[in-house]
Amino acid sequence: MRNRHKLTFIFCCAIADMVAMVLGTVIFLNLTNEVTNSWNSLILDKLIAIAVLSWLFSVTYFKLYRVDVLFSLEDFFRNSWRSFFTQRILWHSYIFIFHDDLTSRFGSKANLFSLSFLLVYFLLSRVLFTFFREKSKGSFFKPYRVAIWGFNKTSIELASHLESNSFFIDFVGILDENSKENYINKHEFNTGLSEAIENANLSNINELYIVSNPELIEDLNHFFLLGDKHCMRLKFVPDFSLISKRNFNSSHLNNFHVINPRYEPLQNAYNRLIKRVFDVVFSSLVLILIMSWLYPVIAYFIKKQSKGPVLFKQLRTGIKNDSFYCYKFRSMYINNNDEGEQAKKEDARVTPIGKFLRRTSLDEMPQFMNVLMGDMSVVGPRPHMIKHTLDYICHIDNFMVRHLVKPGITGLAQVSGLRGETKKVSDMKRRVSTDIQYVQSWSIIKDLKICFLTIIVTIKGDENAF
Repeated sequence: MRNRHKLTFIFCCAIADMVAMVLGTVIFLNLTNEVTNSWNSLILDKLIAIAVLSWLFSVTYFKLYRVDVLFSLEDFFRNSWRSFFTQRILWHSYIFIFHDDLTSRFGSKANLFSLSFLLVYFLLSRVLFTFFREKSKGSFFKPYRVAIWGFNKTSIELASHLESNSFFIDFVGILDENSKENYINKHEFNTGLSEAIENANLSNINELYIVSNPELIEDLNHFFLLGDKHCMRLKFVPDFSLISKRNFNSSHLNNFHVINPRYEPLQNAYNRLIKRVFDVVFSSLVLILIMSWLYPVIAYFIKKQSKGPVLFKQLRTGIKNDSFYCYKFRSMYINNNDEGEQAKKEDARVTPIGKFLRRTSLDEMPQFMNVLMGDMSVVGPRPHMIKHTLDYICHIDNFMVRHLVKPGITGLAQVSGLRGETKKVSDMKRRVSTDIQYVQSWSIIKDLKICFLTIIVTIKGDENAF
């Protein structure tokens, strides 16, 4: 019953939103045809299709009709408006490209009436959806009682999650929260758990989460059969809080429960494909549109001011601790004895053109060739010299975590003010911590945001760039 009503509600919301989008476009078309004949008929014929497709893209991207979003008021309202404004931007972008009358595009009566209709619809519909959702909880849904047995750190975290996602359930709480029982052996524990299942049945519990140390359970199948006898769903949650205070990430490999030290989005092949496509497209555009004319200009000044090659290459640590040659515009005078030394403020080794290149980060531009070759990514932890990698491994335990992904031309640490010389180990620890944060929270949106912030930081100037 719960699933049927959930799907019906989601279906009604989706259909109502789609009809509103079509009606808004129809209003626009009717008023446009009355006012002007300057529009290309091919453009008008496709506007409804564009409205539908752009709306489908928006709701899919923001996951508007997912159950956890639709039945969370904050997420529902936020993602509704995100989807609406994204659809409007895409729809108007289509008109902007294929129609050259600015007044007809944005300041017209047709556009005003269409936008007003959609705004009013979204305001009223979200209020009505919320009202119906709250009323339907008691009217249509039979309470589905859920409880937890086992009082520990893991069960408290689970209880918090269930309470925040309790629209379709009646969360009773932790059954033994006030119990003074302290089970010291398997026999006492299993006896207590059997009694808890019997008592939960008497309390009409439909689903019981058992949160405990796996070592205390003798036969899990016995308890599952006991739950089946009472038509109660039992779910076993291993408690690893005594093993470590860190938050693990868990996954499944067939019937094996796998515990990972952290969540890494780029472990997913689909995410890696998205990142690689972005890298190839972005770096190709930079090399064709910018480097094609910038390279000879910079090369001229480098060769004029000092002897040596235009490009400087150096072994750096890459993904999986593999080394690769990282390319840069040469910004220093040739000196074979100090390649392993970091650049300092007012460094005498830096050439006049080199100061400009380093201050504006233009010396990093040849690394887009590294991106095309697959050694680097546009966004990622900055690659360090081999010597520095070996030095910091001894001082920072999780230093090598940053090498689980490809190094980048720019990164989260760089736009967070953590670029430049690292005089103390604590400076590098902050950079590594930020890099690991990126590894754990990667998304293509985050990459785009970091690219945008890199441009802003470059234009404003970074005091650590020297």
